[in-house]
Amino acid sequence: MIKWKRLLVGASIFYPISWVIQSLAGIPIFDLYNEVLYVAYEVIYEWWDWILISIATFMSSKNIIEVKYETMELIRRNRFFSEIERWANTPYVPPILFFYLINPPQSVSSKIEKTIDNRFYQMIINFFRDRIYINAEYQSDTPYERLPLWRVIGIKELVKTILIYTIVFFWFSSVCFTDLSNWINGWERFTLPAVIYFSLYIAMKMQAYFDMTYAKMDRVLTQTFSQPEPLVRWRELFIDHHRGQTVLAAWEAEREKRQRYTDLYRNGFVPDTITHFTNPALAPYPYPYRELPTWIDDMDAHYQQKSLEWEKQKVVKNQMRKKKKNNGNIIDFQSKRKPS
Repeated sequence: MIKWKRLLVGASIFYPISWVIQSLAGIPIFDLYNEVLYVAYEVIYEWWDWILISIATFMSSKNIIEVKYETMELIRRNRFFSEIERWANTPYVPPILFFYLINPPQSVSSKIEKTIDNRFYQMIINFFRDRIYINAEYQSDTPYERLPLWRVIGIKELVKTILIYTIVFFWFSSVCFTDLSNWINGWERFTLPAVIYFSLYIAMKMQAYFDMTYAKMDRVLTQTFSQPEPLVRWRELFIDHHRGQTVLAAWEAEREKRQRYTDLYRNGFVPDTITHFTNPALAPYPYPYRELPTWIDDMDAHYQQKSLEWEKQKVVKNQMRKKKKNNGNIIDFQSKRKPS
């Protein structure tokens, strides 16, 4: 939009200048300029409708990829909280949380302003701070079943997408079945920017849904941990543990990088040494305090006790399963004997 304004202002300024040049130097630049303007006027007069349609289509759809990125951000956030609830009754850190702690998530969009303002990692660290030094009770060593993807995406989100798709499909079909020439000559052609925008909108939504499947998440986790669901205890992420130090190192690196991008975007340069961290989207220090809790030994003892209970329960379940299987294989020959 700014470039078009500059072009129009420049063209307006050049008009009297061309007349002065022609009057003083005798160069027919003013006449040539008038001829160019007349040709432009004829083109606009003849094709004003399609010029308007093209401009409207371009302006409405030029950032359509952001629809995909915003949808992926929404699903990523919903999936994170879903996994938190899924592992809440276990002594283990949700694998996706552990992954984010050692690989700070970035903005899905590549725009620098969204990169520096994205608060997903900040939300993760805030949750981690609130949970890490809580000696929570747990009853199981296995998480709950995963929610189906459609629930993670959200019913409201899916209904909106389906409704837009239905409206666009029926409108496009009705025009095509009535008279295809209406897209060229009828008033229906002025709806083309909306049809194109919402068609791309649906395509971006579908791409986002397929890009955020559980299969792709498990693939990333497997590449990082050699398994999709590593069992990492909360105790292993305390600040005195090497994994806790990894979390801290990842936080420091992310904070420094985010502030560098912030300085570059806002000031146009990056200082040699960053001493002021001014970005409000920066994550806080990962641990609520630097001292370790006094109940660490009790936490470890409780976990050992629970582990023994779970092992006994597994042995009993296996014995019952084998017994049931053996009983199912026994044939009652007495009941199958024919009466004499």
